[in-house]
Amino acid sequence: MIKKTHIVIIPGWGGSHETWANLVDLLQQTVSRVTVLDMPCFGSQACPDTAWGIEQYAEYIHDELVKMTSSALEPIVLLGHSFGGQLAAFAAFKYPKQMKRLILVAPALYRPKRYARRFIFGTIAALGRLLFSLPIIEKGDVWAKKLLYKAADSPDYSETSGIKRDIYKKIIRQDLREVLPKISVPTHIIWGDRDTYVPVKWAKRACAQIPHCSLSIIPRGSHGLHLRSRSALCEAIRTVL
Repeated sequence: MIKKTHIVIIPGWGGSHETWANLVDLLQQTVSRVTVLDMPCFGSQACPDTAWGIEQYAEYIHDELVKMTSSALEPIVLLGHSFGGQLAAFAAFKYPKQMKRLILVAPALYRPKRYARRFIFGTIAALGRLLFSLPIIEKGDVWAKKLLYKAADSPDYSETSGIKRDIYKKIIRQDLREVLPKISVPTHIIWGDRDTYVPVKWAKRACAQIPHCSLSIIPRGSHGLHLRSRSALCEAIRTVL
């Protein structure tokens, strides 16, 4: 039976409607409508003129949800993954009336202050700039630059430039631990027990902070549940609709 529900998906960093297409096909067997909302600077969307933080992205989500609710009657379930989960959680805090339920998939809610890592990364980046300036090394060697940033444990950073890199640097400093207890929307958190990108230990901590929260842990699930554990993720979503 198709439930009269509109699921709106906010992809993670680097994700888009294309990376969620297969899961959308599965979900459309259960709900009346599924929309993947590409964020500015991702997928089909151009970048903003200035470096946005979670406040600006949440406002963008709000405006898009208002448009959707004005043209359809289905209640909206907002689903966010990773970075998209961070945005969805903040949008639920700021604009709870725009959604019936919140689903967070391995959300990046906590942004620990890793001063040591930042110091090391800054040192590596500085050495890298010096290295790439030497005549014996091709300055535009993309492969070498990617290797440098991976050594600094920042693959997302290595794949950004310009305003998108400024957005990244802003987003990773915005922690939501003070916001979580203020989320009034019923929330379900889904996490893979083998997530090496966003630690699964944060799942219970986050759910304990959100007033109306339930939790699903997917066995052998990685960070990219929508890519590698689609059926299990789809079933976890169905159980709370």
